[in-house]
Amino acid sequence: MNCSGCSFEVQSGFAFCPKCGARQPIACTDCGFLCAPDFAFCPKCGTTIGGATNATANRADKAKPAPPPVQPKEAPRTIEIRQSAEADRRPVTVLFADLSGFTTLSERLDPEDVQSLQNQLFAEMTAAVQRYGGFVDKFIGDAMLALFGAPVAHEDDPERALRAALEIIDRTARVGERVKAQLTSPLALHVGVNTGPVVAGGIGSGDARSYSVTGDTVNVAQRLQSMASPGEVLVGPLTWRLTRHAFAFESLGEAALKGKSGSVLVNRLRGALDAPRPARGLEALGLSASLIGRKAELAHMIGCLGLACGGSAQLVRLIGEAGIGKTRLIDEFLTRAGQDPRFSTVAIRRAVCSSLGEQTYGALAAVLRSAYQIDRKASKAAIRASLFEALSGLGLAAGEIEELVPFYLHVLGF
Repeated sequence: MNCSGCSFEVQSGFAFCPKCGARQPIACTDCGFLCAPDFAFCPKCGTTIGGATNATANRADKAKPAPPPVQPKEAPRTIEIRQSAEADRRPVTVLFADLSGFTTLSERLDPEDVQSLQNQLFAEMTAAVQRYGGFVDKFIGDAMLALFGAPVAHEDDPERALRAALEIIDRTARVGERVKAQLTSPLALHVGVNTGPVVAGGIGSGDARSYSVTGDTVNVAQRLQSMASPGEVLVGPLTWRLTRHAFAFESLGEAALKGKSGSVLVNRLRGALDAPRPARGLEALGLSASLIGRKAELAHMIGCLGLACGGSAQLVRLIGEAGIGKTRLIDEFLTRAGQDPRFSTVAIRRAVCSSLGEQTYGALAAVLRSAYQIDRKASKAAIRASLFEALSGLGLAAGEIEELVPFYLHVLGF
């Protein structure tokens, strides 16, 4: 049916319009007539509408003759369990983080100091998770359960989870530095990350009911966290397979997890790669194949490059559905341009904007790194030297270079 407020097509069963938020008409339970949301009674048959207040319903009941007494029936001996309508099955990356040596720390410190430390630590961990679009499910003692992919999903949730895991370890170390006087050893986390199917929705009863997930994926993440050494992040097999293009791992082989039959392939996260590899396509599998079709698109892009080399600036936007082959088309275009003698003097620079967000001038900084082979982990002094050499090669005077370099450093994040 269409929304009564904006005429947007609303699916059956929706109480509110997903476009304008207007409350939708309610079907009478007796005759099926569509009644306005504020109706207390059906104007067609007089039946009390489900949305009426208790007081209104009570007044209506008093006005009607009392029904004949009904003999009580025997209560059913079985209980039917129904899944909540709001629950759904979905792939999720689960992150478990637990503080190392918390029991010993609680025994030695005053309870108020322990609570203060927990609050500081949880605030930092929450900030890291939320920065990458995750959802903090719950805190259990000194442990945190975070979800990536529920209730909001992204195409790169496993990558977001690993970046959050690395950041919460760094943030925990900074908290440890702030409270160093109270500690006998540095603060460190055990972290486990696992990806797989779960059922997400309301879990619990009454006022204790809250949004969470359930499934074996959660159990494996918790077991990985228990296996991890202080300051270590262990990941499950699917997480590793979905993120190996962007992170470096150390394989720990097959491991038997407590309470689970069989074994699980475990990898230790070492860090993010300086130059991520393709995440999709044949190249990610080490394979290649010739491009079939797309002749018109390639000819148009090559033509635009020819116009640009002739002095007419060009901007090409390549738009299409996910998985249609945009990246492959760009790679083929660059390959053919590199083989064409007309473009032998063309310099190609690459810049990639991540869905996780970029620093200010991030795209321009990527172009500079590509042009001058600047490593992301290079020191400020090394980058300054590279910039001086590059700008000198362009024929700039020393005074001009001295004026420009601070701006270039700012673009690169210094």
